[in-house]
Amino acid sequence: MREKLLVAYQQRHADFKSVRTTFPDVDMSGPFLISPNEHYNNQPFPLLIIGQETKGWGDDVEDLNVQMNLYENFNLGEKYHSSPFWNITRKVEKALGNEPYTCTWTNISKYDVNCGRAYGLQAETIATLDDILLDEIKILKPKVCLFFTGVDFDDRIKKIFPGVEYLPVKEHSHPDRFFRLKHTLLPTLTFRSDHPKYLRLSGQEQSIIDYIKTLTK
Repeated sequence: MREKLLVAYQQRHADFKSVRTTFPDVDMSGPFLISPNEHYNNQPFPLLIIGQETKGWGDDVEDLNVQMNLYENFNLGEKYHSSPFWNITRKVEKALGNEPYTCTWTNISKYDVNCGRAYGLQAETIATLDDILLDEIKILKPKVCLFFTGVDFDDRIKKIFPGVEYLPVKEHSHPDRFFRLKHTLLPTLTFRSDHPKYLRLSGQEQSIIDYIKTLTK
């Protein structure tokens, strides 16, 4: 799987470089390249978590292997502090009956700016790489996809997956905030929720975990 991902990234290497060289004086981290661990495919529900962007990362645009090694060494936040993002990710893994630290995590944005979100022309340029997510999903073949991206990334999701349907999950406490995404290029069990920090603040987290548990029955 790593080799397939590396080939896909190599095919876009010139695009990664182009984005970076467009903003030579901007503090940009990336490209953010994934490399799942060996436990991913052995879970009952291989899980792909999709976030927004990193908050700082490596920035070796010349050596893609270096960027993938960073991902491997981070190992899904194993030694990172228990942020809302990683806290709910562990809960989702458990709710599906998967072992901890066995999902795959990717982001829509392959670069962050100043350890956060890009805006304006920078965001538009970074978004030209968004369709790499299609290659990642095709290679990973997840049974469950969970977009922790919130409403701010919906336009980008709709560009990646033209015609995608947002179907409210009525069993959730906030059906206007939690949706099943229906598209031919996405697995049946694909959902879009708010970002984990907002989930916690708005009291949605437990409802999502309870719903995800029902997917295993």
